[in-house]
Amino acid sequence: MNRTLKRFGLAAGAALLFTATTASALTAAGEGRRVFLRENCYGCHGGHAGGGMGPNLRGGADDVGEAVRQGREGGMPAFPTLTSTDIRNLEAYFGSLRTPAEPTFTHWWEAVPTH
Repeated sequence: MNRTLKRFGLAAGAALLFTATTASALTAAGEGRRVFLRENCYGCHGGHAGGGMGPNLRGGADDVGEAVRQGREGGMPAFPTLTSTDIRNLEAYFGSLRTPAEPTFTHWWEAVPTH
């Protein structure tokens, strides 16, 4: 009987974890923000893509895929290992800037960042 209760507890816990994770999944813009932070884009473009050493992206970003894959003259390095999904998510993030849908979390490593 004790073994049955342990199995039930493990199964119930796994089901709750799965539900919580899938219910709180990030949007494409959120995943793009995660890529922006993970790849240290903020080092040049600022914490919220407002510019710095690199250009301000809050007014829009053209040719994201080409810029990310090949880099740009003037210091933009290439990121050839980013996936097509990463690039689409970056485009979604840049498209969300200056809108209520803009994600602003700073902890990219959290499964579902909240701040």
